[in-house]
Amino acid sequence: MNVVFTYDKSKDIYCIINKGRSSNNSPHPTGVYERMIKTTGDNPDEDLISSFINSYLTKEQFNVDEYVVKYQKQFDGIKEEFQKKAESVFKKKMEKPIIGYLTINNRCPYSVNGNWFMVTISKRPTSVLMISMHEIWHLYTWLRFGEDEKNRTGREKYNDIKESLTALLNIECKDLIPEGLQDSGYPQHKRLRERVVELWNEKKDIDYVWNTLAEEI
Repeated sequence: MNVVFTYDKSKDIYCIINKGRSSNNSPHPTGVYERMIKTTGDNPDEDLISSFINSYLTKEQFNVDEYVVKYQKQFDGIKEEFQKKAESVFKKKMEKPIIGYLTINNRCPYSVNGNWFMVTISKRPTSVLMISMHEIWHLYTWLRFGEDEKNRTGREKYNDIKESLTALLNIECKDLIPEGLQDSGYPQHKRLRERVVELWNEKKDIDYVWNTLAEEI
């Protein structure tokens, strides 16, 4: 699994425009989005967002080049072990390289077509590991189940199940998760995440977990 971290201003702008105000799993704006519209007003164009990003990075003293290097080093420290665990769960190998784009936004999307995810630039030194594992887990879920299951179960059910499957990070990758952190998911998936753990404890088979959930919800 080849994961390369980088910063791309256009991707950062995309993240704020498309995931700042709300997302599929949360109707609430992010803290960074709220901070932005206080200075730019509602519905800012890309130039205004770009200027806000520059100002934000300066005020928060974030040097993106330094953070790219730091995040790469941090993730490289767990990459091989995480890959083994993910492949053991999903029975698939990630052949394509994955790109981790840095963003100032507090919400991190991913792309199954582009094989990329986003990670928040943060002064919390361990946040990159938790976010990266969570988003890459989604990419592995797509690699294993993909378009066929999304078509079979429907968009909403697929989303609920794939978000809930990240509960397995707390079991299978607990030794890679920084102390004091865990993958909590969204409040609306709390019971479904508990069910994922129950089913996994019954049978450590991702197909069994997925198919059972697809029938139950």
